Amino acid sequence: MAKRKKTLIDGEIHLVDTDLKLADIVSPDVLSVVTHDGLIHRSEFTRVPIPEGFEQNLSGINRG
Repeated sequence: MAKRKKTLIDGEIHLVDTDLKLADIVSPDVLSVVTHDGLIHRSEFTRVPIPEGFEQNLSGINRG
């Protein structure tokens, strides 16, 4: 049985497998996520383990 951990995603607690990556749980329309360590772009989702807590960014960032 896979080990699971609690993580906070957009203000809700979820149980996730500890060996999953962000790409495994984030929907395809999410461009980035924000953690207390900083911003993670979609291009990094396949390499980054699920952080302890994060918010999904569903819209592009206006760098104007």
